[in-house]
Amino acid sequence: ETIPPAVAIFSPSKQEMQQKGKATLVCLASNFYPDHLDLVWKVNGAKRTEGVGTDEASTLKENTYSLTSRLRISVGEWSNPSNRFECVASFFKNETLDSIEKFIYGEAGCSLTEGMCVFSQTNKCMYFNSIFVDAKYKACEISTPRITCTSRSK
Repeated sequence: ETIPPAVAIFSPSKQEMQQKGKATLVCLASNFYPDHLDLVWKVNGAKRTEGVGTDEASTLKENTYSLTSRLRISVGEWSNPSNRFECVASFFKNETLDSIEKFIYGEAGCSLTEGMCVFSQTNKCMYFNSIFVDAKYKACEISTPRITCTSRSK
């Protein structure tokens, strides 16, 4: 008997975005049987293979399987709320190909990366390179129409 997967997408951690300047989305397909399942990432409807890492084999637990896939993107791509990130789980059910999709949108916000202040306003992502060559951003305040980035010397 085929048991379809439960599919969930987890958004990137703020710690990773601040420390590494990257964002990793995680897609988890769980509680499915048998273990033939394919996970595909789509960004704004287009299949994405760059930055994708999927487990080589499904994990068996209590007679059902789970599979995890990760999508690594830039903080700028994640910080754009109009970007749609989708995980598609494809599997065979009664000899026909079936699929379950889950998606999340990027989150606007003030993501701090070294030498760059990223924020989103009216769904446009803007980037400010640091004018402080020898400093790291400590805080970023967005107040229309001014952006204040306070710096802290190394």
